[in-house]
Amino acid sequence: MILLLNQLTFRQLKNALEETQHLPHVLFAEARSSERWKSVIEDGNYSSFWGKMKEQAAEIIEKPVRAPLFSEFTLFGDTGNRSIYESQWNKLYAGLHTFSMLLMMEDRPEWKTGLNNAIWNICNEYTWVWPAHVGLYHKDHSDGIWDQPALPRETVDLFAALSAFGLAETVSLHGDRLHPWVVHRVKEEIDRRIFQVYFHTPIPQKWEMDTNNWPAVCASSIGAAAIYLIEDGEKLAGMLWRVIGVLRNYFSGFDEQGSTPEGPAYWQVGFSYFVYFAELLKERTHGKILLLTDEKVESISQFPQFCMLSDGKVINFSDSSDKVQFNIGLIHRLQDYVPSLQLPSETYRQHPVLNSWVDAARNMLWSPESTPSDLALDLEGVQERIYTGNQWFISKVKNSNGRFSAFAAKGGNNDEPHNHNDLGHFILHVDGENVLADIGLGDIYMYSKQYFHPQYRYEMINAGSHGHSVPIVDGCRQAYGEQYRANIITSQTSEDEVQFVLDLTKAYNCDSLELLTREFIWKRPKNENPQLVITDMASFSKVPESFQEVFISSVLPQDTGIGRIRMNSVTLVYNLDQWRAEVEPIQSAAHTLSFYRVKLTCRNPGLEVASVCRFEIEHS
Repeated sequence: MILLLNQLTFRQLKNALEETQHLPHVLFAEARSSERWKSVIEDGNYSSFWGKMKEQAAEIIEKPVRAPLFSEFTLFGDTGNRSIYESQWNKLYAGLHTFSMLLMMEDRPEWKTGLNNAIWNICNEYTWVWPAHVGLYHKDHSDGIWDQPALPRETVDLFAALSAFGLAETVSLHGDRLHPWVVHRVKEEIDRRIFQVYFHTPIPQKWEMDTNNWPAVCASSIGAAAIYLIEDGEKLAGMLWRVIGVLRNYFSGFDEQGSTPEGPAYWQVGFSYFVYFAELLKERTHGKILLLTDEKVESISQFPQFCMLSDGKVINFSDSSDKVQFNIGLIHRLQDYVPSLQLPSETYRQHPVLNSWVDAARNMLWSPESTPSDLALDLEGVQERIYTGNQWFISKVKNSNGRFSAFAAKGGNNDEPHNHNDLGHFILHVDGENVLADIGLGDIYMYSKQYFHPQYRYEMINAGSHGHSVPIVDGCRQAYGEQYRANIITSQTSEDEVQFVLDLTKAYNCDSLELLTREFIWKRPKNENPQLVITDMASFSKVPESFQEVFISSVLPQDTGIGRIRMNSVTLVYNLDQWRAEVEPIQSAAHTLSFYRVKLTCRNPGLEVASVCRFEIEHS
């Protein structure tokens, strides 16, 4: 019997683990194959990776890395800065990933010493929890913690869980190369910092109640560590049952069509670790439990393919870069369960990362030994999907001349994971460029205490509605909170066009606003250039002082002064008599790239305001 995620009972989990307890089982089988490692080491595609690994190893040996200082740890509480501590943390953990990987290439004494030292240093850390996540159980934004005389109780955050997974897998694979004290220390520390904290108290971790990438990474990593370290089937069943409950909750964050409001970048962060755990559980139970055959896995697996545009660009709503690369080993493994899944083209393929043994090993070992071009993801004609649950619409068009364009729009609510206040926002992509764009996150080190606190977050251009292509209504931006939401009025397609209509009235906390709808008509007739027409209809209880349309461009807009604003391959056409146009650069500390706001201000707003903006595409 094959047991699935949503059908699995505790008795079935317990029986499967107990029945296979004394059978020989090989965890992460590919990593234990010398032949598979030989092929990966000799593969020219990875020569740069191995070269950088050796350089990094030599640097660590020559200049041993210290643990982060106390003053670096408390910097987050003092100023909100987290980058200094996290940079030093990455250096400390580099030895674990580097030497663990290089010992698969050659059994050198200095690399064994390096791995022993790296693990010992990690075990000597006061906590594996990042400062930004200390006391996260206490309050959403960690207020009222750093000014207290007593340390907050231990918790399990994303990086504590990842540390446990990486250490447990390393000890399992390299146990005979490591000093027995180091092996014992790892098991002792994982038990103290992870198992005792997570399994020995009924108090839930905050992330257990979330549906974003955190529950997937944390629960899967804890479960993976338990599979490696706990031999008793009954005990392991009790531990994994809590993990399974969290993963079921994680799955509930995907809509029926498989989308996540976090977008493709965080899809990869969360879903990859679910896959890693599922494959370990499959090996531990000798195939009795196959979580990846769950009926929802297929639609979830296909989501990033719909988000891929061209030239490495993706649909990047919320906290994401507009370029994302994917773990090709992950996608290839998912093909075993979802045969219709296609491998992405070279532009979208992630090179093995230097700072994660868990990800890099699976990237290489799970990848196909050859990737013929006919497997590369390609699009002909039209590809479209409406994700009704999370209210995303995506349409991609490739004409007979090979010219590519795409349109995406979103509704949802303004309290989504990695939320931006962006209801009714859209992206218009032409030939490798998100012309009408989402600013995204920018530099990951923009993450700070302030960025995750609503009082400050939505004043920042990246997350506030003023940094998105949505109206400013009677001086009001969109508001933060789950109650501020969009509703789909219409979503229909025909041979030549798509109509997608949203009610945005509840996106704004505006006393005078009675109704606001936004209609997208995406015209894509065969062998003609597509165009997008956006019609906003607003009605008010009293005459508004102002009404503005805002559009975010990634290229410098050129205003012709005759109701046409050109943005490279896209031209915005508007009624010059009704609207006054201005263009302003966007100042963002998170970006080296340039973005611009096109603002159309209504000259004479009344009780009803109608706006019609047409975006004409001309392929270069």
